[in-house]
Amino acid sequence: MNPAFHSIVVHVLTGTLMFGTFAAVALFVLRFGALARFRYLAPAADQAALFAIWIGTVVSVAGMVTGFAIHSLESSLNSPVIRNKITSGILLILTYGLFLYLRHRIGSRIWNNDLTAGLATFLTLAGLHWNIVVNSIGGDVAGVPSGYESIVRLSGVETRFTYYLPTWVLLAIAAIVVAMLVLAFTDRGSKDAAEEDALVGSD
Repeated sequence: MNPAFHSIVVHVLTGTLMFGTFAAVALFVLRFGALARFRYLAPAADQAALFAIWIGTVVSVAGMVTGFAIHSLESSLNSPVIRNKITSGILLILTYGLFLYLRHRIGSRIWNNDLTAGLATFLTLAGLHWNIVVNSIGGDVAGVPSGYESIVRLSGVETRFTYYLPTWVLLAIAAIVVAMLVLAFTDRGSKDAAEEDALVGSD
């Protein structure tokens, strides 16, 4: 397969996911009172985020398929850099996939509660991070590094070597997981959201 086709697919998924992330961030920002007069934009932003992230996530799978069509699975798995790119791509899909699951499970009410809106926005920003990591690694392989690797390196991860996480990062992840589980079993967000003015209309 011509590598240019893979490049086109990657540009499409990057653009749509970035647009969807910006829409999600806009929804979170619109929660603040100073921007109350712009809340009429919330339903459109919600649908834009949902549509763009759906398209971007599906095209991300196509991006992985076209990537394997260029480089064989055996050669890819023997390269630490390409393994990192594959891992980052999977994390990208899982992160945005979790956002889509929550958005469909909770509906547009997800934006009516501080905690769920914050989680949804965080997931889209995390997905955008992995999107940039994937593209940055691809650029590094092509000889045109973006420099984003230096930001990733702050977390103790070196993209040119097999991924590993320092102990402090693992502890931080464990703490976040525990906090999310506690929140899931104790949050009364759904009831509170029903009692407050809706930011966007319910599905």
